[in-house]
Amino acid sequence: MATAHIRGFTLVEVLVVLVIISIVTAVGILSLASLGANPAAESAAQKLAAITDLVAQQAVMRGQQYGLRISPHAYEFLAYDGSKWSPVSDDELLRRRQLDSGLILSLQLQGTPIQLPASKPVSDDVLTDNQTADQTEIKPQILLLSSGELTPFTITVRGADNNNSYRVTGDLQHGIRYVPPDNHDAG
Repeated sequence: MATAHIRGFTLVEVLVVLVIISIVTAVGILSLASLGANPAAESAAQKLAAITDLVAQQAVMRGQQYGLRISPHAYEFLAYDGSKWSPVSDDELLRRRQLDSGLILSLQLQGTPIQLPASKPVSDDVLTDNQTADQTEIKPQILLLSSGELTPFTITVRGADNNNSYRVTGDLQHGIRYVPPDNHDAG
């Protein structure tokens, strides 16, 4: 009597095929997810959120009023001395930061889009013959107060040629946080 010898795949062979399929699928999903991504804009938004949150905490700890001034291609922190706002020159954390070329900032305060001033440092603001000091006083759009309060805001960072935008939001309820493109509706 001849015995039938049935040949099939071993468990190891099946597992190897499943691992290969999983790896190929993961690579495909990751490459699709990164389509349209802008790492420079994402990094700039994450950095802006982290620094702004740190400055807000510093305002409470030091009892100092700070403000954030946004322009289309840069941002800087200002300190209030009791009579006027001025840039902080002795603190590396609060220095003016220029965005990489091709990145653009936009600002909404309490849901209203704000027209941003030209992208020049506060120190470049020089009085002309017809201006008084009050006319050129620089004021921040966002206040980070020593009481822990802040102006509710949404800052959007995007590339000039890219549809993905990365947001930094701030309000009393949620604090200051980075919001990736996938979570814009949730934030």
